[in-house]
Amino acid sequence: MTLSRGQVLGVVLALIAAGAVLAFWPQQEPGVKDAITRRVLQMSDAAERKDMADLMDGVAESFRSEQGWDKQQLKSVLLGQVLRGQWVRVFVKDLHVTEVSPSQGDVQVKLIFGRSEADTLENLARDSVLSAYLIDARFDKQADGVWRVVGAKHRSLSPGELF
Repeated sequence: MTLSRGQVLGVVLALIAAGAVLAFWPQQEPGVKDAITRRVLQMSDAAERKDMADLMDGVAESFRSEQGWDKQQLKSVLLGQVLRGQWVRVFVKDLHVTEVSPSQGDVQVKLIFGRSEADTLENLARDSVLSAYLIDARFDKQADGVWRVVGAKHRSLSPGELF
């Protein structure tokens, strides 16, 4: 059985139409927990890449920390943490996100900064300088639809609290 030129053209057009429907079908937005989890991971990746613009895009202009820092003061602290030293690895551990409302969520996470070439958390302690923090933060979905940190508090973690 051979297909005519018209039948082949019809099949091709049907495939193109099906692809267009799938491509333009409305995507369901991720839930609060998934969206914030992705944002935290994007920000930690930006810190590891030393991309301060991408990292700070995750911080709202209205940001205030428990220590009284605004966005610019936070940027100064993060610059010191991220740019000091040759190799920076950032590991996210024990990430917990709680939905407060459809546009707000709370995060508790351990962030471990290592100056090392280690590629896993287990190898990090062998030949590294470590600093680790427990971060409690509030994320809000901003008017532009982007999730950003609006408030946070932190404390240093002892080595016994890391693992």
